[in-house]
Amino acid sequence: MKIYVVRHCSTVRSEQKIFCGSTDIPLSPRGEEEAKASSALHLSPDVILSSPLLRARQTAEAIADGRDIPILYDARLRERDFGDFEGTPCSRPDGKAYRRNMGLRYPNGESYLDVAARIYPFLDEIRARFAGKRICLVSHGSACRVIRSYFAEMTDEEFYSYSQPNGAVEEYER
Repeated sequence: MKIYVVRHCSTVRSEQKIFCGSTDIPLSPRGEEEAKASSALHLSPDVILSSPLLRARQTAEAIADGRDIPILYDARLRERDFGDFEGTPCSRPDGKAYRRNMGLRYPNGESYLDVAARIYPFLDEIRARFAGKRICLVSHGSACRVIRSYFAEMTDEEFYSYSQPNGAVEEYER
């Protein structure tokens, strides 16, 4: 099984480095251009599984455009819920502790452990359901980080410093 993981293309909030977890916003003009030029367009998956958030849906649709590739939406691929931090600058000093601690939940939001608790069983499920297929997952920054930790041994420092760029593709095989 081959799994391609694509982080959605840019949004105004990602460009401005503002927390955007559960807020359902579209791609920015830059993100729309990234989607048209993405190396993900050259993938040939048997199926695309995408977060239902608009920015991921738009990226998934760009990958499938003009081809007979089914897109399935699954809420387990959504971004980490940043709770009370949603819509605030990522640079806020009190945010670092939440970004660098697996079990610490954002106030009224999620921890990385919460994200892993939904992503890991999802990955187990798709590995069984789509054995031998090429799967494309379209998701978000925190989810992509957790997906990587599922497939690759990572130290805490490697986990916290890993960031898949908007529109980028990572490939895993199992």
